[in-house]
This record gives sequence, C-alpha cells and structure tokens, in this order.
Amino acid sequence: MNIHQIRTQELQKKLKENKKEALIITSIKDLFFITGFHQDGTILLLTKDKLYSFIPKMFYDHFKETTPWAEIIVYENIYAEIENKIKELKLKEIIFDPSVTFYEEAKKFIDMGAKPFQGFIKEFRMLKKLEEFENIKKSCQIAARAFKIIKPKIKVGVKEIEIAREIEYTMQKLGAQIRSFETIIAFGPNSALPHHETSERKLKQNEVVLMDFGCIYKRYCSDITRTFFYGKPTDEFLKVYSIVEKAQKEAVNFAKEGVLSNEVDKVARDIISENGYGQYFTHGTGHGVGLEIHEEPYINTRSSVKLQKGMTITIEPGVYLYGKFGVRIEDTICITKTKPIILTHI
Repeated sequence: MNIHQIRTQELQKKLKENKKEALIITSIKDLFFITGFHQDGTILLLTKDKLYSFIPKMFYDHFKETTPWAEIIVYENIYAEIENKIKELKLKEIIFDPSVTFYEEAKKFIDMGAKPFQGFIKEFRMLKKLEEFENIKKSCQIAARAFKIIKPKIKVGVKEIEIAREIEYTMQKLGAQIRSFETIIAFGPNSALPHHETSERKLKQNEVVLMDFGCIYKRYCSDITRTFFYGKPTDEFLKVYSIVEKAQKEAVNFAKEGVLSNEVDKVARDIISENGYGQYFTHGTGHGVGLEIHEEPYINTRSSVKLQKGMTITIEPGVYLYGKFGVRIEDTICITKTKPIILTHI
C-alpha cells in the first residue's frame, strides 16, 4: 500500500469521525496528495468507503496506472456526472473546501446539497510522512548547494536578473524541476523591500545582497534566504545582521513539538523589538512548506497552531530600513520532539 492509498484511508476515517458521508476535492495539490496524480480537469468524490475520480478521457490510462484503488468516471459534463453519482449513492452529508474552490463551482456543489467545510485536508498536509520529508530535504539541499555555487559569481556590475536566472538554472542542473516561487535577488536599497521584484539593477561596490529563492523536487518545495554584504560592511549592517541572526537562531531552536506557532513568532519578534528594530520587522516569522510554498501552519502573531513532529516550516525574520538596506535570514526546518532539523544547511 503506497502513501497515497494510506492517505485515502486516513481521510475516509476522518469522514466517519466527523459524521460526513462524502468530500468533494477540487484542488490540484490535494488531488496529488491523495492520488499521486497531478492534472487539471479532475475532481474527486471521496466517500466513507470509496474514492471516485471524474477525469477527462485522455487521462484515463495514466490515472488508472497511478491510482488503481479509485473508481474512474470519464465525463463529458463533470458536474452532471458528480451530481448523478451523489444521487445514485443517496449521499446527504457532503462537504467541500470553499477556500480552494471557484465561486461558480462552489455554487454548483451547494446546489447538489454539499456544504462548505474549510480545512478538512489541511491537517494531513501539515504533517509530512517520511517520503515527503525526503523530497523536501532534497529540494532544500539543491537550493543550498546552488547558493554556494552562485555566490562567488556575484560581482560588481552583475544584474539582479542575471543572478536570478543563473541560480534557477543551477538548481535545475542539480535535479530540481523548476523554481518554487519567483526568485528575489535584491541589491543595495532594493533589499529593504521584503518582496522586491528582481530587476535590471547592477550591483555596486559595498552593497547588501539579499537572495530569496527555492525550487521544486518531486513536487515538493524549498525556501531559503541569504543576506550578505559585498565589499566592506558598514557598522549599521553588522549590527542589524547580528540582531536578525540571533532572532532567527533563537526562533529555530525554540520551534519544537508542543509549542504554539505564535510563540515561535514572539521569540524572534521580541529579540528584534528589544534591540530597537521592531517597527522594521513587517511580516510573519515563517510558514509551512510542502506541496505549496506557503501553506499551514503560519508562524505569525495571529496563528496559534500547536507544532507537531513532521511539520516543515520556515523561520525567516527580517529588518528592512527603507532607502538603505534589508536583512532577512531564512531556513526551512522540520519539527521534531526536541531540536529541529535544519533542511537548508549542507
């Protein structure tokens, strides 16, 4: 029994526990998570004892090979087929996740008798099984190795966009499928913009370089940020960097099974605030990483998820001095009962 079949059974058990008869699944990420199949135009109907897959004819052989435990229904009109199956099985307690469903599609499901039920699959996606952990670890190692290869190539006159293209190409050469998000390369004052759009700007002597990047390996993401000074660092940069570095390390060490996500955020935020830079830390401390680059749990002031063994999250505090420079240090880590595993170190 493979990991996807196990998940199917785990979700069916949860349906029974929640006294629901069926779950409609529309998200392509959730589709892959449950079946191992990854194509648009497919919807799943999971009942307490069976998985029904509504797919286009061209995917039939591929899906049958990937997910032999599911019953395949090839459709002409997908919503009509789903409705027919619901009527045939006389299903009443049907749910779907409105957060990953288009408005018009949600209306159709409601007309079929389904009810919104947010986050049914999220708790499963937060906890990574061994195979997932290994894929995320490999993705992180590829990104970390790429940084070591590219850093020596960063010199005066090189453009941000050139480094972005180079590191993405290097990650693919090392085995990645593609980048996991739009690569951020920021020189000088651009580094003070947390989500700077990589530009044609050239690096000058004695400037900050901030690099935020990641890749996808076997559909699993990595996320890493490194900041350094090209040339002779200023006293102000060294001061800010040491504060962010301390905040990041303390938050990483604090993150373990049983603590709350907002408590981890507080560790980093308090250190930065106590040193006089609290107003310049303008985002959350981290987020979950898996099939998506941003997923549950979120590590910020508003989130109170209890961390569990097997969760993979980022820790990425930052300080941004507009018009001057910014510093962000980010690692992807895996939660354990004690000290977390830092996946972006090699």
